[in-house]
Amino acid sequence: MKRLNRKDEHLRLTTGRPPGRALFADISFINNCLPGQNLCDVSLETEFLGRTLGSPLYINAITGGTKKALLVNRALASAARELAIPMAVGSQMVAVKNKSAEESFKAVRKINPHGFIYANIGSYASPEMAYRAVEMVRADALQIHLNTPQELWMKEGDCSFEGMAERIRLIVNESGVPVIAKEVGFGIAGEQAKQLKEIGVKAIDIGGRGGTNFIDIEVKRAGAKVSEDLMKWGIPTAISLVEVADAVGSSMDVAASGGLFYSGDIAKALALGASMSGMAAYPVYILKNKGYKYLLKCLKNIEKELKNIMMMTGTKNVQELQAAPMVISGYTAEWMLRRGIDPNYYARTRK
Repeated sequence: MKRLNRKDEHLRLTTGRPPGRALFADISFINNCLPGQNLCDVSLETEFLGRTLGSPLYINAITGGTKKALLVNRALASAARELAIPMAVGSQMVAVKNKSAEESFKAVRKINPHGFIYANIGSYASPEMAYRAVEMVRADALQIHLNTPQELWMKEGDCSFEGMAERIRLIVNESGVPVIAKEVGFGIAGEQAKQLKEIGVKAIDIGGRGGTNFIDIEVKRAGAKVSEDLMKWGIPTAISLVEVADAVGSSMDVAASGGLFYSGDIAKALALGASMSGMAAYPVYILKNKGYKYLLKCLKNIEKELKNIMMMTGTKNVQELQAAPMVISGYTAEWMLRRGIDPNYYARTRK
């Protein structure tokens, strides 16, 4: 029951206010005044986990397990089906341990029987638990969420993180579907990206700082306080993306998330090396405050604006956008230099 209550508390605190936005202000595209192409020829197709997808957008993990979550997941699954974009369910541990909570997750597959669905489980899970999560939604891929800061501030949280990499390796070997390692809002650094690659993870969802802040949420749940500097803990989304792309290059698929719901920010994330861009709190916030039809309108508008941005950069597909020149300055460039990543590399067309 405590886990179920926590699910609804997370949903309320995550979507009770406008979602946070990732900081991409240090990154600027260069206008191409001679694009030499037609807008109708611009394509949003992208490659992820061996599949060709019609759009780089996906609905990221947010909820499940309760009656309220069931309603949300049904609506999100309908939107994913309508737009033909992937969707990840929220953490399924509640349903692995409590069969009565399964329907809030199974509904996603029922509504979107042919969709690209990600299951979701924590790094504390056993391979058997992960397999059950995959089977529950007949998943095409499995997200393993990484959330150490959240656990540390969660009043019911786990403070033992020994053996995380080994458990992930075992799940990779036995899950039966590709595994995506996903942070929940604190970012992934280059060193850990390399570790995840070595243990067989197929894709990384960086989950950078800028969107939902789970330290803030857990502190509010506990009625506690935390120092201001810790409220800013994590690697910003743009910087985490640069770190991961520099560390693993094209050897792994990379997805960007963490406060991404503006088309300009999403385009920059793709240009920095992501193949996909996920949003979690934003769709639920729109759904809650504006309704389902308005959510569809917003998501379709993001896709429309992405095509316009690609046109203005003279690129006709995501692969070309990933080579578009950009100027990186300010704090982002300073971080990159201190970490041995040359920001000038991005200022010219990349091959």
